[in-house]
Amino acid sequence: MDRITLVIILLIGTLAFGCSSGGSSKPISIATAPAITSIFPANGSSGTLVTIQGANFGVVQSTSFVSYAGVTVAPITWSDTQIAVEMPVSTSGNGYFVVVVGGVYSNSSVPFGLSSPSIFRIWPEAGAIGSEVTIEGQGFGAQSGYTYVTFNQTSAAIRNWNNNRITCTVPELSNFQSNSVAVVVWLDAQRYSNSYSFNLPTPAIDGINPNSDNVGARITISGQSFGKTQGPQDKVVIDGYTAQIVNWSENSIEFRVPQVNTAGWKPLTLTAGGRQANSSSFNVAAPAAVTYLPSPIGKDVILTITGGYFGTSDDQVYGSTIARSVSIAGYGYATNVSWSDNSISFIWPVANAWLGNKTVELTISVGGLTQTFTVEAK
Repeated sequence: MDRITLVIILLIGTLAFGCSSGGSSKPISIATAPAITSIFPANGSSGTLVTIQGANFGVVQSTSFVSYAGVTVAPITWSDTQIAVEMPVSTSGNGYFVVVVGGVYSNSSVPFGLSSPSIFRIWPEAGAIGSEVTIEGQGFGAQSGYTYVTFNQTSAAIRNWNNNRITCTVPELSNFQSNSVAVVVWLDAQRYSNSYSFNLPTPAIDGINPNSDNVGARITISGQSFGKTQGPQDKVVIDGYTAQIVNWSENSIEFRVPQVNTAGWKPLTLTAGGRQANSSSFNVAAPAAVTYLPSPIGKDVILTITGGYFGTSDDQVYGSTIARSVSIAGYGYATNVSWSDNSISFIWPVANAWLGNKTVELTISVGGLTQTFTVEAK
């Protein structure tokens, strides 16, 4: 075999071996970084659906993710050129979107502007202090240490809070007489909602039962819009004296007649929710003896006085039983007195006169208010 033939054979073998070795003529693919071109919309609130447009996101999400202001956001849909996400309720401020694919970060999007929350309606439209109301709207986000609701700049107690609905109780307002208050939802000191009007009915007294009684007696005021519970400023005042409250509800208040200086008709003022109800009055009654038996009365005989406003053992002022007594002029106080609101009985201690009958002055005292009258004695 000549030299030329040998070279040809070796060349053919080399080419055949190269073709069968499994090599590839295609170049190795180099990953291209994800790129964000736009977001829509560019502003909104918690819960807003945002579409991120771009390239090289990957056909499927796999281990890739989206972050907003450094916080991972769960995508709703994912494709190589478009990702849809919902703004989380925990979003606290303006920020940028970034897409991370295989550990490679995209450029930052244009800043997404968080809009303020909006109140659409409040239900019910009116309510008294302490009543529960629901605020409906959007962009309320999640409740945090910075979120709150105000009624005329007074914070309300929150029952429930989510992105579209807040349930709270109407707070007590200070020295406020108007029927309309402004409700605002605050996400922080800088972001807050529109002001929404809420009606606060004026408290109204319909009746007082009884409208006359002695110091320490229990009295009931009926009416409306008093509030479910007594607030720090809520009170009943008679002639300048604050009454002890026994029970307080939306339509009824029970109180005890305070100890006043003099008997008679006195102005009654009711303050509920920081506002005064319509004016009214109450008669603080002194004891009123009408008759007594027997007449004339002899020593060691039971004297019974009938009348009204003598008080009962249940009557009290701020936990202290009211003082009640019967004094006999020249003889001191009667002892072992049987006492009810309309009857007083005790054994007559005054010695009989030697000749004829005599008059003896008695003074009945109930809660510091007195009545003096005379009885005929033997």
